Amino acid sequence: MENKEKSSWASQKEISRTPLPIKFTIFLVKIFPHWFLASWTFVVAFFFYVFSKRARAYAREYQKRLCVFSKNCRIKKPHPYFQILSFALGLVEKIEGWLGKTKLSDVIFFDDDSDELKAQLARGKGAYLIGSHLGNTEFIRSLASFGETGVNKQIGVTAIMDVNVNANFTKSMQQMNGNFAFDVVNASEIGTGTIEVLESRLSGGGIVFITGDRIPAAESGRTINQDFLGKTARFPYGVFFIPSLFDVPVYYVFSARSKDITISNKYNMHVIKSSVSFNGSRAERKAAIASLCREFAGHLEAMCEKYPYQWYNFFDFWQDGGKK
Repeated sequence: MENKEKSSWASQKEISRTPLPIKFTIFLVKIFPHWFLASWTFVVAFFFYVFSKRARAYAREYQKRLCVFSKNCRIKKPHPYFQILSFALGLVEKIEGWLGKTKLSDVIFFDDDSDELKAQLARGKGAYLIGSHLGNTEFIRSLASFGETGVNKQIGVTAIMDVNVNANFTKSMQQMNGNFAFDVVNASEIGTGTIEVLESRLSGGGIVFITGDRIPAAESGRTINQDFLGKTARFPYGVFFIPSLFDVPVYYVFSARSKDITISNKYNMHVIKSSVSFNGSRAERKAAIASLCREFAGHLEAMCEKYPYQWYNFFDFWQDGGKK
């Protein structure tokens, strides 16, 4: 576990320097049905594919690494366009979610730990959820903001995220739906006060949600070196440290489109309860933090194999992660 230089993803600029494109996209999503928007996305994604050399390069690198790692790789031949197209479809679906156009009936739950999580929340007990940038990172929050949780009570979702990155997107989404920025804790400002806020939300039966596959934007952010798809990468230490402070269960949540490339907006929801316990001595807790990260990375690998085009980290994820 060590400090590294500024993360590559945080230094990337937004696709557009003004909020106009995202505002125009929101306008289109408001008035047109999903199938129409999804069809046009094929064209829009092609232009992004042509003009974004960086996205092409990193998508191809990830796909090649996945195919070497996986014994049953679903990608026959690496091609960045399909990953960029999947990302564009996901952007439309994020906006639809925050507009209330996505319903719980659009979600397919698997025979995993989703029922246990719902029962936990129904009893008024909180839960710490670790997601990723695979699929729709906004799915849980947008559904919960409209009461679409499968629990017969309102569930508050507090998201830990870096609000300074992708500022145009964040501002536009907040103007569209005020709940987008509601109950958000800035990842770069976590301290004693915010930990108390998180404890209050969890003890009140709410959800704390965070993604575990991007290192801190702050230069001083601590990281964990962890094997991922056959090579060492850096994962955010804080994501796996925070649950050691609270007596709540940890779940890994992955919300992915049923098919990577489709005009359907049906989503698969995977909920997996962590087997890691934080009971024990300080040394045992330190080991548990590393175990939690390792367990998360393993589940994320499995999801990348299942939904190969839906992991949306278009940067050098393995930068400075160590040589292997």
